[in-house]
Amino acid sequence: MKKKSLPIVCAAFLVITMTIQFIVSYSREKKELVNQIEYKMELAHKDFIFEVYDLVEATENIARFFPEFADNTEELYSLVETVVSRFPDLYCCYVAYVPEYSPKKGQLYAPCAFRKGRDSILTYDFGLHVPYLERDWYIGALESEDNDYWSLPYNDSDHKDPIFTHSRKVFDENGKMVGVAGADCTLEWTKQLLEDIMPYDDAVCQLFSKDGTLIVACGNVEHIDDMIVCKKQLSPTDMCLVICVPKHHISDAITGISLITFSVLLSGILLVGLLLRHIKKEHDAFVRVETASKVMEREMQIASGIQLGMLPNKSEGVKVKGEREDVQVEAKLIPMREVGGDLYDYFRRGEDLFFIIGDVSGKGVPAAMFMSATVNLFRSAVQRIQSPKAIMEDMNHVLSENNPSMMFVTAFIGRLHVPTGELLYCNAAHCKPIHLRFDDLRFTIDTLSIVSNIPLGFDAKFRFVEQGVLLGEGDSIVLYTDGITEARNEKREMLGFERWSKIVESVELRVERSSQVENLLTEVETFIGKAEQTDDITLMTIRKTGTVEPLTLRVENRMDRWPELRAALHDYGLCAGMELRALKKTEVAIEEAVANIVKYSQAEWMELEVRGFVDERISGLEVTLRDNGIAFDPTKHSEVDTEQAMAERQIGGLGIALLRKIADEVHYSRTNEINELTILKNI
Repeated sequence: MKKKSLPIVCAAFLVITMTIQFIVSYSREKKELVNQIEYKMELAHKDFIFEVYDLVEATENIARFFPEFADNTEELYSLVETVVSRFPDLYCCYVAYVPEYSPKKGQLYAPCAFRKGRDSILTYDFGLHVPYLERDWYIGALESEDNDYWSLPYNDSDHKDPIFTHSRKVFDENGKMVGVAGADCTLEWTKQLLEDIMPYDDAVCQLFSKDGTLIVACGNVEHIDDMIVCKKQLSPTDMCLVICVPKHHISDAITGISLITFSVLLSGILLVGLLLRHIKKEHDAFVRVETASKVMEREMQIASGIQLGMLPNKSEGVKVKGEREDVQVEAKLIPMREVGGDLYDYFRRGEDLFFIIGDVSGKGVPAAMFMSATVNLFRSAVQRIQSPKAIMEDMNHVLSENNPSMMFVTAFIGRLHVPTGELLYCNAAHCKPIHLRFDDLRFTIDTLSIVSNIPLGFDAKFRFVEQGVLLGEGDSIVLYTDGITEARNEKREMLGFERWSKIVESVELRVERSSQVENLLTEVETFIGKAEQTDDITLMTIRKTGTVEPLTLRVENRMDRWPELRAALHDYGLCAGMELRALKKTEVAIEEAVANIVKYSQAEWMELEVRGFVDERISGLEVTLRDNGIAFDPTKHSEVDTEQAMAERQIGGLGIALLRKIADEVHYSRTNEINELTILKNI
């Protein structure tokens, strides 16, 4: 009787088990879909804040250039007009003087530029008829401790829709506060922005004031009770953004998956029932299964194969199709157990090589699962994001928000622009990489400069710092985990960084450079000897084998292409070792030169070329701007007279003056109908 009922009991057990598995799978899929929707809503919040910060940049531009023009009323009008023209979303921009510092001898004076229609910008002094000393944006800026103030929306007599203002104090060249700069945007623009960031067509976006009053909304709010709600306080504006997504996006997506899963489970139950029935009839032929320990050993071997199979080939030359190899990547992971928590990965996208090396806290299966999640997050991020800093923050956000066990991972992420040798990197508390430099005269070994960032998985809001270095032809980067530097021999002596760096140097000098990783690991194994491996060991080397080319970028002769040129210039300057403040000043100088080309050259295109230079003991950047416009030598023009009226000044005078002030050397030449302006900036 018991033998006959055994299949029924087993089938019932399997039905219950698979039903539980179905419920768990359904819940997991539902949670994943909710996470995806919440992630899209989080991105929408960030997009909204990013657009609103245009007002901050507008007032920052005014405050930055104000000391040069504080005593020149015509230049002030030109300044606010330029700011409005550069930020198409602005409605109005102005500088309101404190009466005792007003050029009009104690009277209210406020040079203003406002947008009238799509293409027209007008200027006037609204201090003649607006008592701005009583306005909230003026009082708030004066009382603000952090020099920034956001007003609530208010009605303006000159515009039919409500507006809101970002304001900040401005100072003269002596550091004395002499007024308030303001930038206005309309609520109509805000509503359009809400429509643009909607993650789904049937979503609802609402903007509330600090006291909970609805300011503006878009979308159908009739069924808002049946929606997923994401509510965020917009810290720069003291307003609250609420994004709602209908729940049917979850049910629609999960229904198909659930039907398939349920069908598979039901089929599995029927097949298992038939199998158990057959086993009952053929019990004499039943084969004894392996012991639990052997089963576990086999499963761990399979898991190890799966984990190592996720990683790229241990040695691979990464090259552009049809061209010779231009960068060599070698990597190897040796887990302490069958599975481990170390990781590495690399991915070539066009002329950029993205790579990561990391070490998860803990050991065994939990660390292996966290490692797999980290690798998958990296692979997803490099498809969407360019900056190592942004990739690190994207991964950190996901790992921190979904980390109940409080595990963490140290990581080093880099992006090598192979032709120019620009290596941008971001380090999250990982081991310092070793930098090997080669040239015709000497070989040097050093570590990369590292800023102390926290590991991934602790704080979703942490802002990482990005760094850079330039790699020459033949230069290498050696990346590793602490399983190498903390390895111990039979005498319990630790390898340590000093011994490790000497190993790297000796191997580099005496062996064939194409087999770097295997030779380094052989030296580590020799040091360990018969002692037991105490941690996962991972090693990666990246060598630039191609020649170094200057950064070259050609674009149409339009000012809206400047952000693309500025981003390329910023990355190269960071890698060349330029201090951020000097780099920003250089970007301002180059921007003025580009503005002159766009405005006066009548060229079809312009080209930016950047290279590093070393002249005796001076090192710096050599930036060359080329265009096919009319001949114009800015180096022959006299210094601009800031006291002279705007109409009487030479073309491009202010831009040329700023360029001369910031750059160390400026040279001009014209060859084959091509203008060439070379700017040298010492580091």
